Amino acid sequence: MPTKKPTEKKAAPKRRSPISRAEGERRLIQAAKQLIREKPFSEVGVRDIALLADVNHGFVHTWFGGKNELLLAVVRDQLLALAEAVPLAAPGTPAINFFDPDVISMVRLVLWLDLEGVDTSGLFGNMPILEALTARYVEIEKIDPSMARDAAIQAISIGLGAGTFGPLLGMTDMDNIVPVMKLWRHIVGLLAEHPLP
Repeated sequence: MPTKKPTEKKAAPKRRSPISRAEGERRLIQAAKQLIREKPFSEVGVRDIALLADVNHGFVHTWFGGKNELLLAVVRDQLLALAEAVPLAAPGTPAINFFDPDVISMVRLVLWLDLEGVDTSGLFGNMPILEALTARYVEIEKIDPSMARDAAIQAISIGLGAGTFGPLLGMTDMDNIVPVMKLWRHIVGLLAEHPLP
């Protein structure tokens, strides 16, 4: 009589422990941030993000609305971190390192989202990064408050341009941007001394 083989028990699927929405969103943002550094944006899927975050993929849609909205949350998270660092930068030094890999990734992500048709217009307008740079120009650079916001917008534009297109111009780190920043600081100083009418 043939012997019966013992049946193998399948490993129970990993159970996710209950988490709060705030914790789940944080995990998803961190996982998305990691994956977009490792792969092209178009190859990062919702399921990949959720798996790395150990969160059910359905929560991406429930909490964010979809992949693109989650990626916008990644950008907002990075902008908030940058804003918190602005007041900590020593006077006379750049407040943001636009060659930081996370900053470069964020800039490229914004450009990619914009090309995908995602509305990115509100990312900088009411963001703490703009407010932090504006306050820095008023308090440290002594620029007239009525012009400080425009100066901050210009500084962000210069930095984003350098971080995004700097490698095409032979600029690969903050040392390469020092001459550009010195020129910008000179312009800022002139604005402080001679406000526009």
